[in-house]
Amino acid sequence: MLQGIVASLITNFTDDGYLDEEAITCNVDFLARAGVHGVCIAGGTGEALSLSDDEYRRAVDAAMRGSDDRCYVIAGALYTDPRRIIDCCRYAMTACAAAAMLIPPYFVRPGRRHIEAHFRDIAEAIDFPLILFNTPSRAGLDMDADLVVNLAQTCPNIVGIKEASGDLVKVSQIISGTGSDFSVLQGLDELVFPTLALGGKGALLSLATVLPRLFVELYERALVGDYDRARELQYKVLSYAPIVYRESNPVGLKRLLDLLGRPGGLPRAPLHPISRENEAQLEAISAELLALESVPVA
Repeated sequence: MLQGIVASLITNFTDDGYLDEEAITCNVDFLARAGVHGVCIAGGTGEALSLSDDEYRRAVDAAMRGSDDRCYVIAGALYTDPRRIIDCCRYAMTACAAAAMLIPPYFVRPGRRHIEAHFRDIAEAIDFPLILFNTPSRAGLDMDADLVVNLAQTCPNIVGIKEASGDLVKVSQIISGTGSDFSVLQGLDELVFPTLALGGKGALLSLATVLPRLFVELYERALVGDYDRARELQYKVLSYAPIVYRESNPVGLKRLLDLLGRPGGLPRAPLHPISRENEAQLEAISAELLALESVPVA
């Protein structure tokens, strides 16, 4: 089962714009040693739509090397062409990833019937675990709970969802309408604790890349019913997220990783490096974030 804290990875590039596989492996190794349960490569944080097919495969391989069986790897397949999605899923399967993550077809403004058929066709084409990604702010559409529950009940290899709509009523409806083997993962850093309290299986998060120990502790505390400590940790996140996301993700996240002494680097066009004003905001919180994650990674 896909559960626990999953860090949504940046995709590292060299200063001259090429894929930096060594940096990806290094970041995953750090996160695995910090205790995350999983990582997601080429997801919403990973600038996936800027990757060529060859870069996608190399990025997946780099993440697998970094995990070294210490955490599971989810491979994003955030495209609209079913043929390309299935090719990505097949590659993720041969690379021994745990699952692939799919997004509803954006831009074409599909209705519910089209979204359902799209996911069902892919699920029937490949025998590999799939998780859905509901992110209205990025995809421009919002899957309702009934659609997700129906897909979970009728497609055995659709095993979970990253739910990033911010709608906790929907989260509750999906959890109550699916079985215990279906993983509802919160996709918003600010809503991990309430999702766990409702019965969610974990979270798939961008900020878990910079605060892995905080989120792992939040998850573990919630799991044993220490809600006071879990709530305290969740409240810490509320002050950091708006600063990191002042610019399009992962612009701020990449610069913050640099400030924390870990591989970040530049985003790829059409994104551009962070503004000086927003960088100053990140600099102001970087020492505090380092203190939160101060236990050395052996």
